[in-house]
Amino acid sequence: MKKSFKKVVAILLAVMMIVCSVPLTVFAADDANRANINLQFGDVSCTATKKTVIKPRSAKMTDYLTYSGLNSDKLIYSNGKIDGYATGDFFTVSVLLENVTELSAAEVAIKYSEAIEPAYIKNYKGRGDNVEVAYMYNEATSEGPHADFPINEAIPTQSGSALYNSASTLGETSYVDPEARIMHANFAVQTGADSVSLTDSKAVLATFMFKIVNDKPITFSIDNTQSDPYETYTLGTIANGGKVEEYKTYAKVSEADVPALDFMGENEYNGTVGKNYTITFVDADGQQISSAEYKEGTAIVPPSLPATTHDDAQHYTYSWDKEIPATATADGTYTIIKTGAPHTWDAGVVTTEPTTTTTGIKTYTCTLDGCGATKTETLPKKEDAHVHTWSEWKYNNDAVYNVKAGTATRTCTDPNCPEHATETKTIEETKALGVYGKTVTLGAAVTLNLMVLKSTYNSFDNVYAEITFDNTSYVIDSPVDYASAYKKFDFDKIGPKNFGKPLVIKICGTTKDGIKCESEPLNYSIKTYLYNMLKKNPTPNLKKLLVETLYYGEADQKYNNINTDLLTAELTEDQKAVHTNDVPTYETKNQQINNPTPTAKDIVWRGSSLSLSGAVYVMYYVVIPSTSKIDDYKFAFTLDGVTTDVTYANDPDCFQKVSNTEYYLFFKKMGSHQYSLPITAVPYDIATGQQVGPTKIYSAESYALSRAYVSGKAQLRTLVDQLLRYGRANIAYRANPRG
Repeated sequence: MKKSFKKVVAILLAVMMIVCSVPLTVFAADDANRANINLQFGDVSCTATKKTVIKPRSAKMTDYLTYSGLNSDKLIYSNGKIDGYATGDFFTVSVLLENVTELSAAEVAIKYSEAIEPAYIKNYKGRGDNVEVAYMYNEATSEGPHADFPINEAIPTQSGSALYNSASTLGETSYVDPEARIMHANFAVQTGADSVSLTDSKAVLATFMFKIVNDKPITFSIDNTQSDPYETYTLGTIANGGKVEEYKTYAKVSEADVPALDFMGENEYNGTVGKNYTITFVDADGQQISSAEYKEGTAIVPPSLPATTHDDAQHYTYSWDKEIPATATADGTYTIIKTGAPHTWDAGVVTTEPTTTTTGIKTYTCTLDGCGATKTETLPKKEDAHVHTWSEWKYNNDAVYNVKAGTATRTCTDPNCPEHATETKTIEETKALGVYGKTVTLGAAVTLNLMVLKSTYNSFDNVYAEITFDNTSYVIDSPVDYASAYKKFDFDKIGPKNFGKPLVIKICGTTKDGIKCESEPLNYSIKTYLYNMLKKNPTPNLKKLLVETLYYGEADQKYNNINTDLLTAELTEDQKAVHTNDVPTYETKNQQINNPTPTAKDIVWRGSSLSLSGAVYVMYYVVIPSTSKIDDYKFAFTLDGVTTDVTYANDPDCFQKVSNTEYYLFFKKMGSHQYSLPITAVPYDIATGQQVGPTKIYSAESYALSRAYVSGKAQLRTLVDQLLRYGRANIAYRANPRG
């Protein structure tokens, strides 16, 4: 290779990038005649000539020239630490070349761990043992970086007696790269000679000083892009008139008469040389697979285990008789164990259908992963085959909403079925069959709203909600559209006193192929909804409405002599403070205006009151002529500018028959925010459109005043007072939901 030394060094640096970690221990070559790069560690001291030397920690320096990397005692290393040294201490590392008598050039690149940082000596005290000031290379000082420690440049004053000879014929370009955390010991002969002789066949190439900066392990490693870490150490010879142009790199294995080069020899600590261990692998039949020697600490690579095998009776798996360690630490023999277990057969697949003249074949496969064993069964001819008589599919009630789909099963109903056959299939659409969301409408009727996804609703026929409440079952089969994606089922049979009673809710439907399914039951209550909403930091007006709703329910509890599990018992003091006990101001709106043109079909308003058992409805007691039928009449109710027509044909649930001429008539379109508003009721003859009876003006508040306060019943007065507080809280919320 015809290159200058600078180019050669650049090439050597470019290939030194793979890390081969080596612990900070003292090593020696296993062959006395083998070239070796070693590391040696010592104390920091100083000399009058400002050269760093290494010496034992306990030695007294009487002649600094006798203390070098070669002559000083080795510091003891244990468990990633230098014995007796701690964070903040300084020490030296000498790069030592052994078993080489002549040298023309050298390149050594060694990476160091994050436990240490390069350092330099700033001041000295004569030729004594004490270092006056020592710095890390990047430590801030008033004088800036030290002149003797230029980063990424040669540092001759930091190299001790590195390759010293009196003629100074050896050039040194050692340096530290702190960014890459690599120390480089680089040398080349500067005269026309091919090489220089090394005293005692060894020399310190360079000495570097470090400071311990944390308590992590101190390690050194080698960078190299090649697979062989020995190639990172380059020794060379020079030809062509003494110019540094041609280099001969020593390889790991000797070539011709060139000795091999080691890095720190065998793994040695306190004189113990690394061992070789024999690792043997044996197959399940007792035959040796392989046997090889592994150096201590090297990775063990076991042979692959056989794949799963089988015969007609069993399948077989393979494993080692004991755990194989990752690295060699002792001799070991490892044997493959063959384990057999009976096949586990699947339900089988008919691979050849039987006919009226030939038998069929059913094939079974072992379910163990990797087994692959099969067996076959002969199926009888069709005239001999049993024909199943299947029952209807029955849903197994095993779906979990939004988690897993349910299944349905059918069985062969023939008592002589040889297989007692059953079939089960998954009904995917049942996974989404259930209540998607729940809300409560706080009106005159406190209504529970159950949302079902419209996509789920459309997957079934005859979808309905089944609600069990207060020992009674209800079916709601007429949902309404809610927004664009939902169907809504409304349940308004919950009176205030029953806000705390649980409801059991199921959404039911029939699949397109006729299987009746139902969701898993959901337990819920109005109380649960109210308290959940209170936990969500509602606006003041909503908080007031929720609290007054609970007090409204409790007032109804007490009116009905229910004094346990009171609805407000779980309110916090802060929430209770929202409730007020003021007595509302009542205004009566109870008036009857006679029909200006009486007819023979005029009805009579005999009385009016409120229904308080569930939703709050205005209830009228009407009497019709004996010559008429209730079907002949239309009742027009006007509230807050909205008129609602009620007829027996269209609204039979608004009528309760007392006799052939007497009925209770319910107006159900009043909201809780409308208790104080007048309701105008006018009867009409459907056939003629003529008014047939007086105009009745009434309000819920009128009932509260006329009945509750006139009756003298304290509990009823408490109930109607709280009814109006609840209604007025709803008015405030509707006017300003964010307030």
